[in-house]
Amino acid sequence: MPLTPQQETAVYDRGGSLLVSAAAGSGKTKVLVERLFSYMEQEGCQVDDFLIITYTKAAAAELRGKIAQELTRRVADRPGDSHLRRQMLRVYQADIKTVDAFCAGLLRENVHLLPPVEEHSLTPDFRVLDEQEAMLLRRRVLDRVLEDFYAHIEEDGNARQLAETLGAGRDDRALEALVLDLHEKTQSHPHPLRWLEQLRQGWEVTPQELADTGCGRYLMEDALRRADFWARRLTRAVEDMADYPAVYKAYGDRFLEVAQGLEALRDKAAGGWDSLAQGVPSFRRMGVAKGEENAACRERAKAVLEQAKKALKDIQAIFSVPEAELLEDLRQMAPAMLALLRLTAQFTLHYQAEKVRRNVMDFSDQEHYAIDLLTDGQGRPTELAKQVSSRYREVMVDEYQDSNQVQNCIFRALSGEERRLFAVGDVKQSIYRFRLADPTIFLEKYLSYRPAAEAEEGQPRKVLLSRNFRSRREVLDGTNFVFRAIMSREMGEMDYGDDEQLYFGAEAAYPPRPGMEPELHLISVENTEEETFDRTEVEARFVARRIRRLLDQGFPVQGEDGQPRPVEPEDIVILMRSPRARLAAYTAALRRENIPCTSGESEAFFSTLEAAVMVSFLQIIDNPRQDVPLIAVLRSPLFGFSPDRLAQIRALLPEGDYYDALCLDEHEDTAAFRQTLDGLRLAARDMTADRLLWKLYTQCHAMAVFGAMEGGAARKENLIALYTYAGQQAAAGRGGLFDFVTQLHDLLEEGRQPPISTQATGSGVQIMSVHRSKGLEFPVVILADLHKRFNADDFHRPVLVHPQLGLGTERVDRQRRIRYDTVTKSAVAAALTRESKAEEMRILYVALTRAKEKLICVDCMSHARKRAADLAVLAEMPAPPEAVAGAKCPGDWLLLPLLCAPEGEPIRRWAETDPQTLTGTGGGWQVQVWENPVAPALRERDSTPEEARESGPVEVRELDYPHPAACRIPTKVTATQLKGRELDEEIAQGTVRRVRQVQVETPRFLIGERPLSAAQRGTAMHLLMQYLDLSGPEPEKQVQALLARHLLTPEQAASLELEQVRRFLASPLAERIRRAGEVYREYRFSLLLPASLYDPEAEPEDELMLQGVVDCAFRTEQGLVIVDFKTDRILPQEAAQRAELYRPQLTAYSQALSRVLEAPVAERVLYFFGPGCQVTL
Repeated sequence: MPLTPQQETAVYDRGGSLLVSAAAGSGKTKVLVERLFSYMEQEGCQVDDFLIITYTKAAAAELRGKIAQELTRRVADRPGDSHLRRQMLRVYQADIKTVDAFCAGLLRENVHLLPPVEEHSLTPDFRVLDEQEAMLLRRRVLDRVLEDFYAHIEEDGNARQLAETLGAGRDDRALEALVLDLHEKTQSHPHPLRWLEQLRQGWEVTPQELADTGCGRYLMEDALRRADFWARRLTRAVEDMADYPAVYKAYGDRFLEVAQGLEALRDKAAGGWDSLAQGVPSFRRMGVAKGEENAACRERAKAVLEQAKKALKDIQAIFSVPEAELLEDLRQMAPAMLALLRLTAQFTLHYQAEKVRRNVMDFSDQEHYAIDLLTDGQGRPTELAKQVSSRYREVMVDEYQDSNQVQNCIFRALSGEERRLFAVGDVKQSIYRFRLADPTIFLEKYLSYRPAAEAEEGQPRKVLLSRNFRSRREVLDGTNFVFRAIMSREMGEMDYGDDEQLYFGAEAAYPPRPGMEPELHLISVENTEEETFDRTEVEARFVARRIRRLLDQGFPVQGEDGQPRPVEPEDIVILMRSPRARLAAYTAALRRENIPCTSGESEAFFSTLEAAVMVSFLQIIDNPRQDVPLIAVLRSPLFGFSPDRLAQIRALLPEGDYYDALCLDEHEDTAAFRQTLDGLRLAARDMTADRLLWKLYTQCHAMAVFGAMEGGAARKENLIALYTYAGQQAAAGRGGLFDFVTQLHDLLEEGRQPPISTQATGSGVQIMSVHRSKGLEFPVVILADLHKRFNADDFHRPVLVHPQLGLGTERVDRQRRIRYDTVTKSAVAAALTRESKAEEMRILYVALTRAKEKLICVDCMSHARKRAADLAVLAEMPAPPEAVAGAKCPGDWLLLPLLCAPEGEPIRRWAETDPQTLTGTGGGWQVQVWENPVAPALRERDSTPEEARESGPVEVRELDYPHPAACRIPTKVTATQLKGRELDEEIAQGTVRRVRQVQVETPRFLIGERPLSAAQRGTAMHLLMQYLDLSGPEPEKQVQALLARHLLTPEQAASLELEQVRRFLASPLAERIRRAGEVYREYRFSLLLPASLYDPEAEPEDELMLQGVVDCAFRTEQGLVIVDFKTDRILPQEAAQRAELYRPQLTAYSQALSRVLEAPVAERVLYFFGPGCQVTL
């Protein structure tokens, strides 16, 4: 395909620094390759005369492959061209690499030029830490820094204030988090310590007026921007009342008063903070507009009023505090902020020194050291920079929108002050701000550079590539329609005008075809009296059914041969902002429709059975005296020891390590296991962890065992991934078993997953995040979970960081014991929120532009009718920036323009709302509204006929079931449900509480010396009665014996009222038990009984399972005597009445034991410890 005029300009322009703004699917990689060949063929350059920077290793390898492929093609066309043939050898030597790889190479050649740090210097064989290892090292260094910080805290008032305010807590974690977060943010600056010093200088002096600070100015401008918007919106609302005098009389003059007050705020702001605060208007009480003819206008006015009041309330909340108080907050927090900045600087220095001592670097070090080598103190290129720069005819940077200030400084030094810089990117696809990417670098050049046709020689210029060769016209029209409405410089960081929109360029590939319109499905999910709906499940089922229809209808997509073919599952992708939490629901829904699917968003690697078993095995090879890993390996599919067998082994040695018990067992299975373990432990002395792991796989047939299980291919892939990771660690110098196991343990203790990746196996519909989809394309894209709220969790930290506004902190008032945001934090949070939403808008752009032929968007929410009505109040074309900023989720950005478009009529009609302005043209979207589109029957049957899947009117009929009592009867009850105690419930669940087990409880220092509850005291008494020897020594000695055996806890023993026990031992009942021939203590039972025991109205043939525990029973000549002990605190005269409450329980016990023990029950006795009396029922 020939180049377009814009592509030709990008390929052949040589006038100076060139910025290529390449829209999605516009062929930017093709342009970069063609530009490289134009240099080689027209100017005789070599392929390795260029530095080509990409942002991933995969992208670098792919680009090198495309260059080599194009070279092969051209050499085949011109076999006599010796210059091109030479490039075939040079292409694999060319500098096509990531910026990290370039910096690493530069440092290995020139690391001797770096000054030593604390008498240590880096050497060319330095090692680059992976992120997890770097985090562990940071924490170790920070622990040492904090020890010194606390050692001198009494001498430093600022440090003490920091520890007692922002760093306050049960431990150091709050302060650690502050330091690490601030340190991370500094890494996006070319000189981190200089930036910290600039921040320190800013906090040294408290400003006299907020308007003199960046934070104060930002908040004032933000308030004025919102005020201007609502002044216009209220004025337009009054214009809407022109034909409704009654509504105007009730609302109009009040609206105009507030609008005028908002317009006057800009003049008020000239007088400063307090002047602006005093000028914020408020609404008078509205009048009443009656009559059906006024209803529609009245409702619109009410909707505007509701949202305007909220907006004014938000503005008033910011300016409600006088300027003097806000400045005092800053003065009070300044010492803590100065201490935080100093502590972060000290940590940065110590961390750097520790890395140099170990001869290691982290990823950011490579770039910062490169800046030290390439620039002087004023940012000018050094002699080394000039020397390195001379190697390259041009520096080409791909995905330039994802660069940061550090990388841009490197590019500038290498490209002769950017005179030889060729940068390609699309700022609308900059979605890596969370990785410290700075899209403003691209934006500033985009806005300031002149078009290439207008730029003078040597002047920076730009070329726009806006023709899209990836997608159908319908996809581009729908995307353009949305982004023309919502993206602006005020909200989105750039305007989406004629230069920025996408133009259809694939006329030949995509001839017109019906049914290709982009779709928006608005799903309203509302719970009913009969059923509760899960929003994620409803959406997943809807998406699965939509895919099933596409497959069943043979939806046509373009084949590789250019001819249409039926769509296949592999052509379809489901994109979500963050699919991990919703993956199970979508996978299940697709399986119900018999649709294969795959996802790279797998569960945590080390939670898989195969990985967990292998890590446990490595742990016991290193040290077998670890009970949990040892039992995990024995219990695993590799050896298959049953729980009973494990208990049998433990019985050989109840105390001590389980390994010692294992060594005492002489059975063949344990002997074989010990032999295997001993052999692996012997091999571990001379093997690296990866080689040992492979020996383990081979000797234990791990691949075969786990491969034979369900999902075997994925399990084998996980085993290979673990082996690969062990090999990487060995190559990095951590090959020993102890080092490898220790690192894994530390990382998992930190709650962090080591960087182990597996290739997704299988085929079918793909489910992935939008970030993972960047750079990919799919015939059919389904964009789901559009109602996921924008993440604002990061803005609730006590200290926020902004590259321009600096630090925003909370005020911690120790005297009043409160904390709240200072003006700095309010400003930084507002700025970060706006920037975050701009990034979310770009993420939406990336998602929409992945589609080649069909785009389907699904927005599923509760209260959808109200949300549509609220958005309609603000909807215009284009949408006002403040309306866009008020969006809560990506779906709002689709609804805002569509509510004004002709295709939005289904939503407007359903929600009974109309925006103030309607457009005559739209984006060709097909919009449908659905309400609870998952019938209950569909949840129980997977093979529902297709025609039954469509939502439609449902006739509701009531059925009188002839056996209502049966509906009330459970299949299983416990004696507790009749009237009993906690142990019965445990028996019913198949789990009996063991007093010796380790229990996770609230620490005593948090709850104080709180006594045991009545239920806990009752449990203690029953435990004593279970083990009490009625003919034995004094109760005190028996309690001490139970304590020694750990059958009672000290708290339980202290709660026992032994006088009550002695009184029981002296009772006639105790004497009867001592004389009995057969005594049953804590007798557990489980059997079927007539259901009438539970419900007298039950049918005669109905049965239920009864489970429970009898405290005591003994045989007499007349039959069984059942005894139940009670710790109720009652008076003797109340015993008979209280006993009646327990009659159903004793009746159940009687029926159970008479059947189990095959003897009649002669007597049922309740013994109350409190009054020391018994009651016979």
